Amino acid sequence: MSNSFPHLFSPIAIGRYTLKNRIMNTGHAAHFQTGDGLPTERYVDYVGERAKGGVGIVVTSHTVPYYDGDVALSLASFDERIVPMYQRMAAATHAHDVPLLAQLGHRGRQTADGAAFLARPSKAPSAVPPPDFSIPQLVPHAMTIAEIEETLEQFGAASRRAMSGDLDGIELSIGMDYLFPNFLSAQANRRDDRYGGATLEERMTFMYETVDVVRDTIGRERILGIRMYDDLEDWGMRLDDYKQVARLLEEHGKVDYFNMWQGIVPSPRSGRTHWPAHYYPPGAFAHLPRGIKEYVSLPVVGAGRLDSPAVAERFIAEGTADLVGMARALIADPHLPNKAREGRTADIRTCIACTQSCVGHIYVGMGVGCIYNPVTGREGEWAVLPPAAERRRVVVVGGGPAGMESARIAAERGHDVVLFERGARLGGQVNLVMRTPARDNFEEIILFFERQLAKLGVDVRLRTDAGVDDILAERPDAAILATGSSAFRPEVIGNDKRHVLTAREVIQGNAAIGENVLVVDTLGRAEAPTVAELIADMGRKVEVVTGLAYVGCEMPIPAWHNLMERLLQKNVTLTPFTGVWEIEDDSVDVYNVISWQPRTMDGIDTVVFASGGVPEDGLAAALEGRVAELHVIGDCYQPRDIEMAVVDGHRAGRAIGGGEV
Repeated sequence: MSNSFPHLFSPIAIGRYTLKNRIMNTGHAAHFQTGDGLPTERYVDYVGERAKGGVGIVVTSHTVPYYDGDVALSLASFDERIVPMYQRMAAATHAHDVPLLAQLGHRGRQTADGAAFLARPSKAPSAVPPPDFSIPQLVPHAMTIAEIEETLEQFGAASRRAMSGDLDGIELSIGMDYLFPNFLSAQANRRDDRYGGATLEERMTFMYETVDVVRDTIGRERILGIRMYDDLEDWGMRLDDYKQVARLLEEHGKVDYFNMWQGIVPSPRSGRTHWPAHYYPPGAFAHLPRGIKEYVSLPVVGAGRLDSPAVAERFIAEGTADLVGMARALIADPHLPNKAREGRTADIRTCIACTQSCVGHIYVGMGVGCIYNPVTGREGEWAVLPPAAERRRVVVVGGGPAGMESARIAAERGHDVVLFERGARLGGQVNLVMRTPARDNFEEIILFFERQLAKLGVDVRLRTDAGVDDILAERPDAAILATGSSAFRPEVIGNDKRHVLTAREVIQGNAAIGENVLVVDTLGRAEAPTVAELIADMGRKVEVVTGLAYVGCEMPIPAWHNLMERLLQKNVTLTPFTGVWEIEDDSVDVYNVISWQPRTMDGIDTVVFASGGVPEDGLAAALEGRVAELHVIGDCYQPRDIEMAVVDGHRAGRAIGGGEV
């Protein structure tokens, strides 16, 4: 047992509970629910795995006390059917001595975001929309006194359901321009009755009454916490406002802790900091909990890119926060707490803040995942890795994400594994990704696998371009082909000219690049905008064209927004709805994909295609029937992305010898 993080693993009292450590799995949209907002068995497995991994306390995703037309992102705490699922979730965390809280809030005027207003009107203290031109400015319904009283009753009923579900308390969500800050904000609250007022303290009435209702419902034995969010907008509630709110609520005497975070999710510039991507350094948001701690004596939770136990330990040791909040760090590795406590930090799968498979999944209607932890979201199927019934000789060809994961899983199951990689280092295309601006953090993926494969005794043979004879010489029982892909060039006239390059060639640095560069984005993913930034940093003039609605449209929103700002600051031109027809020696003929109107772009010195890959699958046919078991995975099956390559690799490693997948 390690004593490297004594502050992080010291107990702390929260209300009448004593937590075994200072790590909170903060509330986040895990998105494991039915279409009507009820948690699924997958959510039970998800929270249970994080409790098993050693956290001190778990908070559910946001729940709402009445149907607001957008239960796709929140749990339906207004529905009695949630109670038995709460019970299952609570049993899953209580089995590991971990309390479970329900985060409870009301979206107020923000329920009009997207198409939710079609299902249920948004409500707010006054008929005033947020003055935000990046979202639809829909005027909300001004609540009557009767509607406010009904809402208070709904908060009480939702709290009762949480208690019937054996949960350990409630965390009220106060921020993101939702209903509570709508009442607290002078911009949003223009009322002249007892729910309004000229001062923040006067506008606290609805907040006080909700706290009273919830506390009366859950009793003094359960936990009542408050999560606040700095809106990061001049018209919204800011950290200084929440310092006063926290002080007033502590004096009110009915809450047990404060949790300070930031961002209005529907507002892109503010919302990107709600899920800070790798453009922000670890521990960058210490000022938030520190600011609250200056005003209160109750425990304060701090969060935000706390991606390692060392950073978390420093937060506690220096008095920045009393607890650390982790969401994505535990999506990447739910067993981070136990590994840190046991001195196994080298085994931690560090979150790289790419936002690709956590936030990115939510935006396409999927449950959260991790770019290089395929078990996340599949805990019920894959959390337990059974040993192989019989030890087998396994040859893996290709050391990219798919090959590394397949080798790791096969070796962990007890197989004898050799991995051939023709490059000088494992990692495949991750070695290219990490060479683009501000993405060196992707190296953590390679470092994790390098440590694990060495620990498991995998025979890694670098600089070896293995052919059929090399593979058969190992007398394998199974072969896994993860040979990756080569760069794809779209079928454009002139795509073979000398000044036409691929993004991979540019990143590798082995091609001449002219002064005026046209980057062609055919995928809508990070490849085009990141290579465009790399070229802009070389001092070149860059334009990115895409036939899609906007450049990088398939990227996760937080990372995309940061990256677009960087490109605009570097004078990169972004041109949507533009297809490429023909490449000439110093010009490119393009057309508008909507109107088909053609035009010629003159003075183009270099064209760069950012178009993904084409499979390098030649070994598959040559080995067919020559090994007992053959798996083709990753890009050499179909070029996709790191996440899907790792999923392929994990599945193949489990399947060796007829294992369960």
